[in-house]
Amino acid sequence: MAKSNPKLVFIVGAGFSLYAGIPLQMDFTDALLSGRGEASGNSGKIVHHLREFVNRAFDHKTTAGAQFWPELEDIFTCIDLSANTGHNLGPQFSPSELRTIRRALIYRIITMLRERYRDARERKDEDWQTLLKFFESVRPRGVGFIATNWDTVIEDMLTESHGVRKFDYGCDGISATLRTAHKEIKETETTGTSVPVVKMHGSVNWLYCDNCRSLFSMQADQTYKVAGQLLSSEDWKRIDPDTRHANDRWHCGRCGGNSLGTRFATFSYRKALDFPMFQKSWFSAERLLREANNWIFIGYSLPAADFEFKYLLKRVQLSRRSAPNFAVVSGGERAEQAYQHYQRFFGRKIMKSENFFFHGLDKDAVDYIADLLSA
Repeated sequence: MAKSNPKLVFIVGAGFSLYAGIPLQMDFTDALLSGRGEASGNSGKIVHHLREFVNRAFDHKTTAGAQFWPELEDIFTCIDLSANTGHNLGPQFSPSELRTIRRALIYRIITMLRERYRDARERKDEDWQTLLKFFESVRPRGVGFIATNWDTVIEDMLTESHGVRKFDYGCDGISATLRTAHKEIKETETTGTSVPVVKMHGSVNWLYCDNCRSLFSMQADQTYKVAGQLLSSEDWKRIDPDTRHANDRWHCGRCGGNSLGTRFATFSYRKALDFPMFQKSWFSAERLLREANNWIFIGYSLPAADFEFKYLLKRVQLSRRSAPNFAVVSGGERAEQAYQHYQRFFGRKIMKSENFFFHGLDKDAVDYIADLLSA
């Protein structure tokens, strides 16, 4: 990560992306099954295949609504613990079949996140306008972002509000494009202000080469093409045996290998954080946290499942020469619960009447952040 020394770092979670139409984790399954998942295109075929899996593995009807499905953590954990060790999940699901299901699920997650963002951008409702005004109040040169989400809301909104297209992900990612005629990723040069955007669990606009271990980052509006790199012809034969799907797989621009895929720390009770790009991302997050004067949490509730990240926050906080200034922007029915989590974890540095905001990115919260930026 290039040395940028932001004076303020935003740590954002699902509640932040909610302003841009991205569902909270509790609503992910419903979002996956709806929208294009109800249509007859590729997403619809994938959802049908996932419904068949849930029917056979978890004994729910293929027409069951999202409220009857197992938690995504349970689905990913069962798949990963079997497939990653080379074991079946029952007699019907071999490791290779489980990997197809996993890739199909990630494909649908990527496409769902993009379609939800695009729908919100077209609506431009009150939440959208609130988020846009917040970004317009932020000077890109003075800030950095740490996100626990996979979506590209930060990148999209920085482009929308300030024309920023250069992002430092802190993991030696290579800026690239899938807009070429030869189905080979092409490296690109981006100019202008570079904003640190560290993704702790991966990002939907990244592709990773399993051969040369290069990580490529695409512009946010290419995430549908990123999803298209996940499923091979063999995968599609399992998902949609009655239709021939053209092989849309691209080659790595560094080594020429046909070995591109994603690397997510998915909803799972065993997050896979041992890949090189994640290790680099976490080091970069630590540097941002160590050097920034102000830590601003927006839409992040300190969930128990993020124990590794919570440990990083506490370790850096206690190892600094001087403590950072804190602010927390929360909202909704669970704002009081979020306050209790923060107050217990950071103690008296989090105070209701001073730096904890219960009503989202309202005028009080935005003004408080603006004062920190101008100090």
